[in-house]
Formats: sequence, C-alpha cells, structure tokens
Amino acid sequence: MWKRLFSLFEGRHYRYLLIGIVVFWINAWMARWIFTYIYFSEGFWQKNLGNLLALELALLFSYPLHKFITWLEGWEDFFPKLIQFHIVSFWSILIRIIIFAIMIFIGFGWLSSSFVSIGFVILINFVSYDQFVFLRKPDAFVSNDFSYSLEGEGIETLETIEEAETYNRWIASKILDYLGQRNLEIGAGTGTIASIVAENFPVEVYDLSKENYSILKKRFRSNVNIQKVGQNIFSVKNWNQYDCIYSSNVMEHIPDDTAVLNHSLKLLKKGGFFVSVVPALPILYSSFDKKIGHIRRYSRTDIKRWESALEKNLKIKWLEKSYFNPIGAIGWFVKMKLMNQKAIKKQDAMIMNSLIPFIAWLDYLPLPFGQSMILVVKKI
Repeated sequence: MWKRLFSLFEGRHYRYLLIGIVVFWINAWMARWIFTYIYFSEGFWQKNLGNLLALELALLFSYPLHKFITWLEGWEDFFPKLIQFHIVSFWSILIRIIIFAIMIFIGFGWLSSSFVSIGFVILINFVSYDQFVFLRKPDAFVSNDFSYSLEGEGIETLETIEEAETYNRWIASKILDYLGQRNLEIGAGTGTIASIVAENFPVEVYDLSKENYSILKKRFRSNVNIQKVGQNIFSVKNWNQYDCIYSSNVMEHIPDDTAVLNHSLKLLKKGGFFVSVVPALPILYSSFDKKIGHIRRYSRTDIKRWESALEKNLKIKWLEKSYFNPIGAIGWFVKMKLMNQKAIKKQDAMIMNSLIPFIAWLDYLPLPFGQSMILVVKKI
C-alpha cells in the first residue's frame, strides 16, 4: 500500500511537503510573536488582524523557498511571480481567515486556530502554485480515444489527458497487480495506459478506431513489450491463453458490455483476471456523459447484472468491486451536474493531477461513493 502511494509522489511533492513543514513553523512562530503584543491578543477583530499579518510575513518567507527549492527555479521573473504568488494565495488566505474566524468564534484559542487553518491551506496552495505560478506547463494534450462497441463503432470520448502523468499512473497502478506474462488491453486509445504497463509487462493492445490503431502502430513500433496492435477484440480466438485482460474507461461506452466480459473470460486462462476501471454512480450521469458516449455509469447493481449474464460454463470470483476518487466525484457533481459543464477543462484535469498524491490514500478506505469503480474478477 505505502509503496504504491509513495510511487505517485514526484520530487516537487516531497520538496513541497518539507518546505511546507518549515513554512508551517515559521507561520506559527510569526503568529506567536505577533500575539505576544497585547493589541493583537484581545478582541475578535484584533486577533484576526494579527492572523493576517502573520500570514503576510509567512508568504514573504515562503515564496523564495518554494521558487528556489520546491520548483527549482532561478532568479528569473522573481518579482512578477511574487505578485502572482500573492494573487493566487489570496483565495486560500480568505479560506484561512474564515476557518480561523469560525474557530475563534466557537471558542478555540489563537494557537489551535492558527494550526488548523495553516494546515488546511498548505494543500490548497500546492495545487495553486503548481498550476498558476511556477513552471507554467504547456496545454495538456487531450487525445481522441475511441472505445469499443460490439458492432465495431468508434465513439469519441475525449477522456485521456495525456500529460496528466500522475493521474494516469494512479489509474494504471490499479491494474498492475493483476498482470502476468500475457496481457491484453481493450480500447487502448492512443496508448496512455499501455505505455505505463509496457514499462514492465508485455501487452497486446486493441482499439477499433482506425485513427487510434494507426497511432498505436506508430507509437509502439519499437517497443518490444507491445506484442501486438489490433482492432477488434472479438477477432481474438486464443482461448484460455491470457493472464490479464483489462480496460480503462471503456466498458461504459459499450451497449452490450457483458458480451465483452464473456468473450474476455473465454480468452483468460483459469486463474486469470478481468480488470475494468469504469465511471461510477448513475447520480453523476450528466449531459457531458451522454455527449462523450457514456451509456451508463456503474454501480453495485451492474455487478449483479454481470453475474446474471455470464455464460453457463464460465465461473468467476469477485476480487474487487469498490469505489475510488471521492474528491473527483464531488468535483464531477458540481461541474458536470450543477454547472452543466460541457467539457473536461484541461486546467481542471491538471489540478486533479497535482492532487492525486495527497488523496490517493482514500482509496484504501471502504468508500460508499467515488467518481470511478475498479471491477476485478478472477476466472475459476
């Protein structure tokens, strides 16, 4: 568990946490020093003014630490980025002030109020600084992935954010434990997940789209771990040969997804695994889901549907049928359901990419909801 979680952290995450600890204590020390003055230690508004002053001093200390150490930048654009740093910090400052004010109003002391508000803002600030201040990234490439349908029709989904590497590795990590010597990916798109799998495992990749098929052929032409690039999974007749067959955000596009399940189980050897990452919760189904070809979002009722549709000679054992990414579910509900957003904004995807190392531990809790589900069956 811990090895998998830590593998999601990149260098800047570790440096941010270390610098964050330093800034935390600088901020706490500043607050303590300021509140030694009687003026700032008496009265509701005086305490909040003292908190705001402590925050500004901490920002002035933390900016060069983050610029030079966390994000490994030099002196270039030092003062313009200092202004950006303050602007981006403004909304988190408001959150901190609100948290601090509420805790003071309830009756907490200035020290505990400062600690809680500072800690909460550290996480918010990482995403803000990473996306809007330091090392501006080029726009993420949104690839046109095409998923399977039994009739062989391609459905454009626009789901894979190629440059959201941490997010993609997080999704791939849910598949890696089930891979063996012979693996197959259904609906490989442009090869985002396959490229991660192929770092350590052989895999065959299939995608119905002629465009994606060409991209896959070109992308993996010299990759020895990509054993085959094909199009139609139903043309594969290597019965009882595969260790693992998996898909990521594909099954929801397929009208008869149980046909794919049954065919895949026939291809698996006894003891092999069928792994599928799918969008979860029908309540989250939005106009955007419909636009990109989602026929369904999965829930536990689909587990029973899969079981009842199994061909008689096929036997399975469920290993995983759990929700994950509750933060993404909340974001999807707000953005896609309440705000009726018509596309996945690149900025939103990259913000989630930055957050993954800090929220991935939630996957190990028995969550009652999430943006996605991981479904794993073992052929017995």
